Amino acid sequence: MRPRSLRLRLTLVVTLAVGLALTVASFVLVNSMSNTLFGDMADAAARQVDKVADAVEHGQPLPPEDPSAATMIRVEDQDGKLVTSVPQTGAKAAADRPVPAERTRAAGSAGAEPKPPAEDFEIVPARTVTTPQGEVRTIRAISRSGQITQSIDLVVNSLLVAAPVLTIFVGWLTWFAVDRALRPIEAVRRRAEAISHSTLDERLPEQDTGDEVGRLTRTLNRMLDRIASGARRQREFVSDASHELRTPLAAMRAELEVSLAHRDSADWRNVATRLLDDHRRLERLTGDLLTLARLDEAAVSRRAEPVRLDELVAGETSAVRHAEVRASLVPVRVTGVVPELVRLVRNLLDNADKHAAGVVAVSLRVDGGSAVFAVEDDGPGVPPDQRERVFDRFHRVDGSRDRASGGVGLGLALVRRITRSHGGEVTATASPTLGGARFEVRLPLN
Repeated sequence: MRPRSLRLRLTLVVTLAVGLALTVASFVLVNSMSNTLFGDMADAAARQVDKVADAVEHGQPLPPEDPSAATMIRVEDQDGKLVTSVPQTGAKAAADRPVPAERTRAAGSAGAEPKPPAEDFEIVPARTVTTPQGEVRTIRAISRSGQITQSIDLVVNSLLVAAPVLTIFVGWLTWFAVDRALRPIEAVRRRAEAISHSTLDERLPEQDTGDEVGRLTRTLNRMLDRIASGARRQREFVSDASHELRTPLAAMRAELEVSLAHRDSADWRNVATRLLDDHRRLERLTGDLLTLARLDEAAVSRRAEPVRLDELVAGETSAVRHAEVRASLVPVRVTGVVPELVRLVRNLLDNADKHAAGVVAVSLRVDGGSAVFAVEDDGPGVPPDQRERVFDRFHRVDGSRDRASGGVGLGLALVRRITRSHGGEVTATASPTLGGARFEVRLPLN
């Protein structure tokens, strides 16, 4: 049991709340019971005083004794001596007992609420009247309150025992219930503590309970799936990037070693030209890798602004040098990051230029709430089973792409990543007019 444990805190809070609630409820119950019982006794005594006072005032016989009443009526003269009483017998000792002045109610105070008695007998309402003979009589009620006091004491004693017992029971029940509820969470915690970067394939134990713990476990397992998938992609990316970077470096080193071994006969101008080509390829590869890393970073600051996509596309068509460009553009405005959109358009045009037999078609239109940018060529196209994989990093379609053509398999991966970062999507299909590949990008309009 840890002082900072959730189990202990919940148990203490519930136990204290129940104890406080029972204390307040007990106080209200005893107070209400006392007021009700003593109030009823006072009301009954006041009614009896009124009956006797009316009879004495009009010279009538005193009313008969009420068998259900627990009150005796004293009729006293001006000196406080007993003249008669109702009932005539029974509580005679109480009737003869001197009446303390501080416990006597003032005349005419019938119906006032009495204070709880400290003795078995309580002086309650009194009334002073004048008889037909001119004599002054005080009619006073004395009620037996012992049974009421005993009943209240019994309730108080019962509550003094029941309230602590019930509070302790609720505390134990809360501890047991919270312990049972937290056991699955503790099991999940221990299992999660054992999962590391080398054991990301492990999953947390799921319980088909349908409650919050089960939903939390499923959510955490889905999070682990995403983490494992991201870590796997990261390892693959690092491995592929290392391989791609090693190739031009190895070629450059081999070129230099051969030239140095035959330094007298080496054509150093051609060597420098080839090294420069390898350097450009290496520079482009590292630039693409850096761009992908920035796009994958969710916290990167990206300044989006309104862009005339038709003007941007028209400015990049001049990059197509080995094929005829057929452009069909309409004015379209989107919101995006200009350098990223330039890279998207340039990569698609460069890809089509490398694989086209002689014609590249570029179109830009509006379809509903989207701008549709398409690039088609008359080359060999992309096989149907490769149309999704061409967007993977470092993927090349057999027979249509190789390192000799200058591609490293990052251009289309960048296209998809940029498109999705702008809220759009890119697909690869067959060109219905040219017969080669068709890459279509859909972006939301501004």
